[in-house]
Amino acid sequence: MSIQVVEVKRRLLALLNDENMVGEYIRQYGPTIDIKSIKAIKEAKSRALAQTGEEGAGEDPVYEVKLSCPVCNKDGVIYYELRAKSQQMSQNRFLVPVYQGIAGFKSVDYTMLAAAVCPRCLFASPDKKDFNRTTVGPEGQSKTQIISNVVMGLQEKIGERKAILRSITNYEDYFKRPRPLDVALATYRLSMSRASVEAWYEQPYSLYKMGAYALRIAKIMKAAGVDNREILREALGYYEEAFRASNCPAEELEMQVIYTIVALALKLKEDKRAHSYIAVFTNLANTRSAEMRQNPKLTTVTIDKWADKAKWLWESRDMDDLFTNE
Repeated sequence: MSIQVVEVKRRLLALLNDENMVGEYIRQYGPTIDIKSIKAIKEAKSRALAQTGEEGAGEDPVYEVKLSCPVCNKDGVIYYELRAKSQQMSQNRFLVPVYQGIAGFKSVDYTMLAAAVCPRCLFASPDKKDFNRTTVGPEGQSKTQIISNVVMGLQEKIGERKAILRSITNYEDYFKRPRPLDVALATYRLSMSRASVEAWYEQPYSLYKMGAYALRIAKIMKAAGVDNREILREALGYYEEAFRASNCPAEELEMQVIYTIVALALKLKEDKRAHSYIAVFTNLANTRSAEMRQNPKLTTVTIDKWADKAKWLWESRDMDDLFTNE
């Protein structure tokens, strides 16, 4: 093997982070670096992965946990758990997780499987703490973190959740693994329906959750080659409302919300909107600095961290591949 080929392979591995993709690239395009060809290889892999969210050989990183529905009390609701240290997790520009198998485990797009759905009443959530579950210890069971008023509201909305699935009636089998595109999307629409009831009762993080679920839908659609601009706009609306309503009491999440608004606005070519939220970071930092004169324990670290990320996006907004995977 020539020195040129070795160097090209080294650079391709740095760009693609996958030896199989490097081999496929060399087979199709030869030992040369071409950005368009690299993008084509990435898109082909994304389309293949989007069919089931799983690819390659290796040990299965997913196992089943049985939960109990807090709305209708059905036992045996399947939750797909991801084994620890089985996937290398990164994030796209919108902070949605991206998974790559490591340590002998195959790659699984856990986004496709994360939301558990009760097959009786269609209560759905990617957070198993929203369900009742058996635990190790003297109590033996951990109750749902969802408040009773929301549970009652969800009991009244079963018909609305069923309407999301339209003609589907065999819920027991519909949500089982492997999940094709339409099923994965349905799990997050059902999760958004649950979060909308939480928002009605003004629960913290409910609007943030709706935005996060919408971005997961956008990621799945993008991987499948489906236009996702409409759902990105929907996500932007939820995040802006979360900011206006102070729906995220934790400062870290609130700063993430503002950053994500900037990212979404730039993706949607709304530069003026993006810049206005970068100014929000500046205002927050100035206000915090003034507060620090009275309380030296306060810091601007979290604000500055996310402001820097948002400003980098702004300065890089003309890059063609800034939002390649979103």
